[in-house]
Amino acid sequence: MEAEQIFKMLEGVLDAKLKPLQQEITDMKQDLTDLKQDMVGVKQELSDLKQDMVSVKQELTDLKQDTTEMKQEISGLHNKLDLLASEQPDDTLALLQIMNTKLDSMQKDVEFTFLKTSKNELEINRLKTQ
Repeated sequence: MEAEQIFKMLEGVLDAKLKPLQQEITDMKQDLTDLKQDMVGVKQELSDLKQDMVSVKQELTDLKQDTTEMKQEISGLHNKLDLLASEQPDDTLALLQIMNTKLDSMQKDVEFTFLKTSKNELEINRLKTQ
C-alpha cells in the first residue's frame, strides 16, 4: 500500500471517530446556550419578584398607617362618648346606642384591616422563604 492510501484510510477512520465527538460538542454548546437563556429568564423573574415585594411592603405600610389612624379615631370617639355621657344624662342611652352601632361598624373595619395586613405579611414571609 502506498502512503497516500494509508493516509486516506487513517483520515477516514479519524473522521468516523471524531464526527460523533464533534456532534456531542455542538450539542453541549447548544445546551449551554439554552441554559444561559433560561438563566436570563430566571434573573428577570427574580427582578420582577423583587419589585412586587417592594410594592407589597408599601401596601402593608399603608395598611398599618390606616389601621393606626382608625384606632385613633375610635379612641377619639370613645372620649367624645364619655364626655357626652357626663353632660347629657337624659339622651345618653339613645346616643350611646347610636354610637355603639357606629363603633361596631368601625371595629369590623379595624378587624378587616388587621386580617388583611396579617394575610399580606404571611404572603411576604412565604415569598421570602421561596
